[in-house]
Amino acid sequence: MDAESLAQIQQIVTNAVTGTEDRLRTEIAVAVSGTEDRLRTEIAATASGTEDRLRTEIAAAASHTEDGLRSEMQGIREEFGEKIEAAERHAGALFEETLHRIDLIVEGHQSLRAQISGLDQKIDHVSVELQSLIKLSYRELHDHVETPEQRVTLIEKRLRLTN
Repeated sequence: MDAESLAQIQQIVTNAVTGTEDRLRTEIAVAVSGTEDRLRTEIAATASGTEDRLRTEIAAAASHTEDGLRSEMQGIREEFGEKIEAAERHAGALFEETLHRIDLIVEGHQSLRAQISGLDQKIDHVSVELQSLIKLSYRELHDHVETPEQRVTLIEKRLRLTN
């Protein structure tokens, strides 16, 4: 595997991590924004209903209205607190899932690096062996060609065919 392929793999992993992070950030922001809007709407609706009921109760009995109002406001606070806690738990779960996914990507990347390194070592080893075999074959071929030529030259000299 060459450096270009390794760079491409690294780019793919980087893009996947960045894309996952961006998507999760967007999902968290949308979830929190939606929860805030929904809570605002619910609070507004509850407040509106409470206001109408308070006007009616004030006309009937002022002391009874005060106790009812206190009780209703406490319920709203508890409901609002519960919804915020639920949103925080959901955001925490999404964050943990994101961290887990990033860990998996990192492990995969490390595994790929180790495999690439092993392949590089094997290629280097095979290359050295191949060069050694080529040199040996060349020497043997050279010896086979040179020896007959030397014999012909020796025979020609003995027969005095050449000068």
